Formats: sequence, C-alpha cells, structure tokens
Amino acid sequence: MQPGCRAPPPGQMDPSAPKPRAETARKDRWHPGERCLVPSPDNEKLCEASIKSITVDENGKSFAIVLYSDLQERKIPLTRLQEVKSVKDCPRNFIFDDEDLEKPYFPDRKFPSSAVAFKLSEDGDSIPYTINRYLRDYQREGAQFLYGHYIQGRGCILGDDMGLGKTVQMFLIVAPLSVLYNWKDELDTWGYFRVTVLHGNKKDNELIRVKQRKCEIALTTYETLRLCLDELNSLEWSAVIVDEAHRIKNPKARVTEVMKALKCNVRVGLTGTILQNNMKELWCVMDWAVPGLLGSRTHFKKQFSDPVEHGQRHTATKRELATGRKAMRRLAKKMSGWFLRRTKTLIKDQLPKKEDRMVYCSLTDFQKAVYQTVLETEDVTLILQSSHPCTCNSGRKRRNCCYKTNSRGETVKTLYLSYLTVLQKVANHVALLQSASTSKQQETLIKRICDQVFSRFPDFVQKSKDAAFETLSDPKYSGKMKVLQQLLNHCRKNRDKVLLFSFSTKLLDVLQQYCMASGLDYRRLDGSTKSEERIKIVKEFNSTQDVNICLVSTMAGGLGLNFVGANVVILFDPTWNPANDLQAIDRAYRIGQCRDVKVLRLISLGTVEEIMYLRQVYKQQLHCVVVGSENAKRYFEAVQGSKEHRGELFGIHNLFKLRSQGSCLTRDILEV
Repeated sequence: MQPGCRAPPPGQMDPSAPKPRAETARKDRWHPGERCLVPSPDNEKLCEASIKSITVDENGKSFAIVLYSDLQERKIPLTRLQEVKSVKDCPRNFIFDDEDLEKPYFPDRKFPSSAVAFKLSEDGDSIPYTINRYLRDYQREGAQFLYGHYIQGRGCILGDDMGLGKTVQMFLIVAPLSVLYNWKDELDTWGYFRVTVLHGNKKDNELIRVKQRKCEIALTTYETLRLCLDELNSLEWSAVIVDEAHRIKNPKARVTEVMKALKCNVRVGLTGTILQNNMKELWCVMDWAVPGLLGSRTHFKKQFSDPVEHGQRHTATKRELATGRKAMRRLAKKMSGWFLRRTKTLIKDQLPKKEDRMVYCSLTDFQKAVYQTVLETEDVTLILQSSHPCTCNSGRKRRNCCYKTNSRGETVKTLYLSYLTVLQKVANHVALLQSASTSKQQETLIKRICDQVFSRFPDFVQKSKDAAFETLSDPKYSGKMKVLQQLLNHCRKNRDKVLLFSFSTKLLDVLQQYCMASGLDYRRLDGSTKSEERIKIVKEFNSTQDVNICLVSTMAGGLGLNFVGANVVILFDPTWNPANDLQAIDRAYRIGQCRDVKVLRLISLGTVEEIMYLRQVYKQQLHCVVVGSENAKRYFEAVQGSKEHRGELFGIHNLFKLRSQGSCLTRDILEV
C-alpha cells in the first residue's frame, strides 16, 4: 500500500479538473501522462486511457503503453491514438461521463473546500485535490495522524465517534463481514485502487493474486484471517488496518490471539468505542496496536484502572478523587500521541437536534406474578445463597462445597445465566417463554417455571393450548406493548418514520405479529437478512413514505446501515453493552439526517432492566472520563470488579429482585 492516496487515473499528471469533450482528432506529438482516446480491449470502441510511456521498436515504429481505468495495460501504435477536445455545446455524456475520469465524483454535492491537494509531508506525499475537496478539516487531521504513524512504521488507534466518517480517512484490510462490501464500494467511489476481497468461494484464487502482488489493498474478514493466517503471514504487509477494532478487547479471546499473531508493525485500529465495558478492554486494544505502550495488564490495573474507577465513586474521599484524576492525566498523556478521538461536537452545526428519553413501563399484573414466582424458586434461592459460608462449617462458600449444583445436577453458574435470561424475557413479554427454539436445558427450566406460575392464570393456559403464537402477543401480557401501542399511534398521526430495535429476534417475532395485526406497513432486518436485501430495505424505508416502521435486530442492524429516513428510534429492550444501543441510535442520527431525532428507551420498572441501563450509564461515564478526559458527574457507589464496593449495580442481589410499589431506581440515582 502506497503512502500517498491516488484518485485520478494512474499516470495522470494534469492537476486541473477534466473538461467535457466530444470531438476527437489525431495529433503529432504525445507525452506520458496525457489523456487520449484508444480502442477498448473489449470491443474496440473508443474509450479513455492514460499514456504511461512511449517506446520505439527496432523498426522505428512508435508505440504508447496506455493504462485503462480498470488498470489494464496495452501497447497501442501512436497512429491509433486520438486527441480529446472539448466542445462547449456538446452534452457531457457524449463519449463518457465525468465519473469515468476522476474519483470521487458526486454530481449533486457542492465542494466543501477548494480544489487543491492536501500536503501530508515535505517529500511530496499528498491527498489529491479530487479527494481533498470533499473532506472536512477533522478528516484531514485524521489522515495526517494516520499518515504520520504509517510513515514511521508504527501503529495507532483512530477512536472517533461513530458517524464521523472514518471510512474516508483510511482503507482497511480486516472488517466485519456486514461492512466488508461497504468498504469495497467506498474504495471504488474514492479512487482507482486495485482491490481484492478475500472472502467466500473465491478467496483461494484471490489469495493467489495477492501473493503475485496484483493488488494494492486486500479486504478480508476476521474469520477469513483466522483461517488463512499462515498464508497471510507469508506476505509483507505495509499496514494492517482493522475496522471495529474494539473486537480485540479480550486478551484471552481467539480473535485477539489471531490479530496479535498477524505480522505487521503498522497496526491501525478504527473504533468509536475503545472502552465498552471496562478499562481492561482499552488496554487490550492499545496493546495490540502499540505493544507495551501501557505496560502489562497487572501494571495497568494497579497504575490506572483501579485508581480511576475508585475515584469515580459517589462517596470517594478527596484523596481517592485526587489519585484518580492524577491517574487519568497520566493515562491521557501516555496515549496522546497514539490515540486520536473526535466527537460529534465537531459537526453539531450539521446535525439536527436529538432528544433522548427514558420511558418507564410498569409490568402488568400477569408479568409481576410470573417475575415474582421466578424469584421464589428453589434455584434462585440457591443462587442468592451461593456466596454464604457452607452449612457444614468447612469455611468454604456454599457454591464451592456442598451446594455446587441443584437437585438436578445443574451448576450454580448455569442456573445464574439461565434465570437471568428468564427474567429478561418476562420483563419484556411473557410470550417469550413460550418460544420453542430455546436450548433443551432452558426449555426444561422454563417448563418448570410455567408449571408453577401459569396455574394462577387459567385463561392464559387455555390460550396457549388453543391459540396460535400470535395470540400470545396480546399487549395485556406486556406492559411495554401497551406503551408501544400508544407511541406508534402517536407516531402514525405525526407521520413519523420509526426504527424499532430489539436485541432478541424472538421479541422481533412478537413485534412483527403486532405490526401485522395492526395493519402497519413495516420492514424487518435481522441477522438472517442477506446483504442485497439489507440495501433494498434501507432504500425502501428511506424513500417510501408509506413504509413508516422498520423492525431491526440491535446486533445485526448496528453496522453499515444508513437509516436517515427515520426520525424516531425506539429501543424496546436494553443490552448490557452501551455500544450496541449507541450503534443503533447512530443509524438515524448521523450526517445526512434532516429532521430532529427522538430516541425512546423502554425500560420495565423495578426489574433487571433498570440495572442493565444503569450499568450502561456507569460504563459510558467511565468512557467519558478515560477516553474523553472529561469530569463526569459521579452517580454511583459501585465499582466494577470490587468485592467491597458492589453498591447498587453489581452482585447477584441487585439482579435477582423486583422493586415494587412503583419505585424507580434509575430516577432515584440519576435525578438526585
């Protein structure tokens, strides 16, 4: 990969923009770098090419080596070259369109900047005017940052907010499959690059092309990289650029091991969320890009993460607060030359307003009964008492001694995860317990819960026997569905276009049945939606007024989608990771959005969902302090990973409870 980007066709020396032309003529003298019209290698029709060099054979006959737009080379007698002249009155597309000449070409977009190249170094490397005229100042700064590290043979992280246009600044090699072909499209749009895609059935043939040095940029996925690591390591890469670099967040994960094993000194990571859950993730990503920069994991924990997190406690002492802030400053200084982050405040004048609201939804009586029955089971009691001293007086905890499993041989850890999933389902819609595609283990567990609770509601039992699954999506079995019904009616009257996100595809099934029953013209996009269909759905939603709602899986819909047609985003259920919900919101709130955006987060009151959302706030607060170097308000007593300071967020006792009488933990903490 060359340090200077190229936008005009190779060999083009004239920095001025091309002019329309229609008449052709022969001329006597030709020079390397000139444009000319020559016979196409496919059909002999005239097409444009650039003269790479001029040679004379042994008989004294002159030839031009010409380069076509697809980078094919051909030897053509000079006598067959024709000059291109401009004619004012001739239509622009007489022979070829402007976009065939230079890239990028956006006929409907005004140039933000003047048509001059952007100098990257004194050695002559620059961003061509054809690209530079479309860039914003912060994008040039980002390109300068990446170039500076590339030219010195070292890695770095570009950690801009989502939606700021990192794609324009650097071309990747490794990306999630969901955006792989978006990158291919962008490369085709912005320049003449020889690109190959290492993925799917053709990857073996494309790998041969890479080994023969017949491409400049290779695009591949995390999975293909894992499968072809040895072959890719046999090549000498100028740089490895990784999109969604926060995937390299777990030191023990296979993806991290593979990325660290890929041989290349220049490792560039692109991520808007370098810290999603804890500071260990930030260390892991930075240690991949710049090994050793932040020391060992143990050193990092002692010197940075522990003091910073304890200093963020609501009741932190003055000494803890001072120590934490000092650690933050040291960390920011260490990362400053290697990590560049800009936020959407840079483009706030180009974005409409965004209103982010919490919508607290009370459980229905039916939901409360099911939720409470789950909490009263023997298994949950076993979970809640698992950290107590064992009754045999061994001095060990119950879960490590006489109470490792329940009467059916299921471990406490298995029960913990299973019952947490059950509580999340009940908090959203009891009908989710009836879905048949859960694991065998969960199916048995859920059947036991159903047997205990549903006997109190004989009408529901009868319906589950007689009616189809659609009947179970009745809003009376879900407090959130009652609220959603009102919200969608309001949106329909206002002619709003709604993105409705859910983390659970089973919940999307319920929501889909509701849309069908209500006569709503909707679309649906989840992990099973093919790439071509995804593009079609996005286009239909953005351009068709009648399609006023799109159901989207939070995980599958977070990447590579541009839903600027939407002005209302509803997050039906929260996730543990705040980045998932932020990705979802940014599908609509991004450059190109013309309407004010309203974000509505539905949270079931008094349930585990409040803890999930509050943990999101905790993680975002940590991200603000560490990555943004800001002083954030200290809401919580809790410290993640600390046994002494579990506070209101961490530990099983905060998860397995139902706060009744309409109390709202979120409001109590955040609105004090």
